[in-house]
Amino acid sequence: MNSSTLINPVAQSRRKGILDFLRGVALLGILLVNMAFFSTPIFSLLSMEAALWDDLPNRLTRGVTWFFLEGKFYPMFSLLFGTGFYFYLQKGGETIGRVLAIWRMRLLYLLIFGLLHALLLWYGDILVAYSLTGFALAWFARSSDKTVLVSAVLFLLFPLVAITALVGIMQLAMHVPGVSEEITASTEAQEQQIEFFTQKALATYSTGSYGEIFRMRLMEYSQAVFQLVFLIPPLLALFLTGFYLARKKVFHDLEKGLKVLKKLFLWALPVALIMNIMYVWFMMQSGGMSDFFNWSFAVVFAGIMIGGPAMAMVYIYVLALIYHKGVCKPLTSMIAKTGRMAFTNYLTQTIICTTIFYAYGLGLYGQVNYWQGMLLALVIFAVQVVWSHYWLHYFRFGPLEWLWRSLTYKQIQPLKRPKESS
Repeated sequence: MNSSTLINPVAQSRRKGILDFLRGVALLGILLVNMAFFSTPIFSLLSMEAALWDDLPNRLTRGVTWFFLEGKFYPMFSLLFGTGFYFYLQKGGETIGRVLAIWRMRLLYLLIFGLLHALLLWYGDILVAYSLTGFALAWFARSSDKTVLVSAVLFLLFPLVAITALVGIMQLAMHVPGVSEEITASTEAQEQQIEFFTQKALATYSTGSYGEIFRMRLMEYSQAVFQLVFLIPPLLALFLTGFYLARKKVFHDLEKGLKVLKKLFLWALPVALIMNIMYVWFMMQSGGMSDFFNWSFAVVFAGIMIGGPAMAMVYIYVLALIYHKGVCKPLTSMIAKTGRMAFTNYLTQTIICTTIFYAYGLGLYGQVNYWQGMLLALVIFAVQVVWSHYWLHYFRFGPLEWLWRSLTYKQIQPLKRPKESS
């Protein structure tokens, strides 16, 4: 295989700075959302009823998180993943079949990284889902624009239809004599189990040994794996949307691309506002597992599944406009460098946060409330922005990007920058 194109890194002149900037901002948003999942039991985040802190500052923090952050930045990052796939296919000197073979090898190593991340560090890993969905994305490399766009819509609708059907079945079952009592009893048992696991998580992560934490994490991750059936279809929809936008050259010439993004913004903004208001209302009012069998949950699930990507499109337009206008250019440039090291910075966030919250580190699990966690996230990201800036002054890739690339191409990649370009 001619490796001259596939092995060499993308030249700086070919990189799309706007994409790196968007990745950097998405990393910040993801950290702000993930902070509560790092520091508190997952079941305590399902509603304000289950929240560990219910005072006004923390209620406001959760409300802001649900409206502006949760479910908004992973769609942004997913769109960028699909866009990156398009640019990956543009590597010259090779057939598309060979490029896709390298792409699949790249995803295989991403899957390994993801499994190690999930099992050894944190159950909330997204890399496994990205790698599995990336394999599906490769099937559309040669598809027409129409096929890509229609498939994106269908994959987005799949979990919405599935959840609506499940809620409908539960609602019908509630009217069957004898069955409704069983459902109620089952719901009460689940709520007791949730309370048990919440308390167990608080004790294990704050005071347990690494072995105990590992077993707790394994149990949590085994539950998360079952959610992949609902996560992968919308992820693929977002990947395909990003792939489609890149095909339409939206990010090639940003001045022209902003016209397309503005049209999307005008459509997305009212949808985002309406859907996210519905989502926040449900989360604030939800009182337990029984609420997840009501029609209101199906409506709110639609709210986050549609409102999240819609808000992501709003953010993409606003951020692209800021980048194009050169507003705060030194800062946007540094954030873009953080985005260039997205893989390293994502995993580094886990290492930092688990060290702060888990017993093998500072053991602060369950002791940092929601607004304090947000401030901590901002501090961590600020450190990442600074260190990414200085790292890329001397090196061509982030350390984990370099390792990933070297494994993919079965050849050690040059890491240090030539002195004349530093």
